[in-house]
Amino acid sequence: MESYEHRVVNGLLKAGAVAEPEQAISVLQRDFRIISPPSRAAEDDLWPAIWALAAVLERQFAGTIYVDAGLTGPLRQPAQLGSRCRFDAPPKGREIVTIGVGCQPSDSLPAIYGDASGSLISCGTVLGGSEAASPLSCFALAGYLGFAALAEAARIPPYRREFARPCISLPYRSATAPQLPDQLDFVGLGHLGEAYLSLLFFILPRLKQVPRLSLIDKGAFEEPNWATQILIEKESDWIGANKAEYLECRARQWGCVAESRVTELAWGWQARPAGSRVAVLGLDKFEPRRIAMSGGYEWVFDAGLGDSFLQPRISWHSLRADKGLAARVFADDDTPRAAQGGPRSAFLDRLRNTPGGCGILTYESVQASAPSLGLVAAALTWSELMLHFSGENQGIRGSATIWSAILPHFRTTIEE
Repeated sequence: MESYEHRVVNGLLKAGAVAEPEQAISVLQRDFRIISPPSRAAEDDLWPAIWALAAVLERQFAGTIYVDAGLTGPLRQPAQLGSRCRFDAPPKGREIVTIGVGCQPSDSLPAIYGDASGSLISCGTVLGGSEAASPLSCFALAGYLGFAALAEAARIPPYRREFARPCISLPYRSATAPQLPDQLDFVGLGHLGEAYLSLLFFILPRLKQVPRLSLIDKGAFEEPNWATQILIEKESDWIGANKAEYLECRARQWGCVAESRVTELAWGWQARPAGSRVAVLGLDKFEPRRIAMSGGYEWVFDAGLGDSFLQPRISWHSLRADKGLAARVFADDDTPRAAQGGPRSAFLDRLRNTPGGCGILTYESVQASAPSLGLVAAALTWSELMLHFSGENQGIRGSATIWSAILPHFRTTIEE
């Protein structure tokens, strides 16, 4: 794999934050320390945020991640953190960036910290509330802090800073999870799909009934997947494994009843007749979304990730599954961008001058992304799912930009 095929490196190059892949690799060679009050580093409070933040930092950066929160090892986790994640204070004198989860660092520049309480999340502010964080707000917080770490390291300028707020609330506000359906289908098990499932792991103890899971994906893991897919255990035999089958084993380890379907979505594809009427989509193109919404489901939840680090946007939907509605909501085509346009640099010129321009074609075909984006998208999608099964059955379209942290969300109903 060429270094520019790494989705984070690719994103830094496309944002103009660096001119050469080697510069990106140097920017990402950083050590981090995650600090959190030991009283809050618990499974029913901030532990999901600590785990998720460590998981994205070890993918976005090449250094060591120290978790300094009074823990001697990880608590319950959906996948094992890698060997670069250590539960200890860093050695004295080591150059390190500290990120505060539920507290403000006193000895670190830049000052990256935030908090979660109930459905509230903050960046640059400690909330000080008495209510414990929910798994949803934990994942959103970890996503915002994880992208802030990347943006600060690469000096990506804040977007619309004048509109940033100290804190925002997720749409879902109930302290307890509702009754979910008997079965949930997760269609697409890459960046978004694994973020959804990771968050489900932390929601499971709060559920009245654990749904059966159907895990659907056509593909097998490839080396570039490590950069964004947070349920891969680096020490396992994951390269070449079917995503659906690999994650079925992971879900069964959590105590879930799960099945895998290694299948490609094509027109005429149908959900199993006796299976779920609800699908959670982790797809990166519009046509498979339209196919899934025509596949016999009743309701669909969906998210999408932008590919610009300068304006890192996410979107999400809660929709009645209908072919006509799908054609309207997901109407844009999936035509790739022109490979020969764009900025000039010595690196890009070298790619353009490869035989047949194959270098620049490969570079442009990589969808720039960071795993921190998926955490925020998963939190907001699960918020809509919780709202739906609490009785809010209207179609919803939402979008958010996560840098500057934190900008207000845009959320509106969809007229059918």
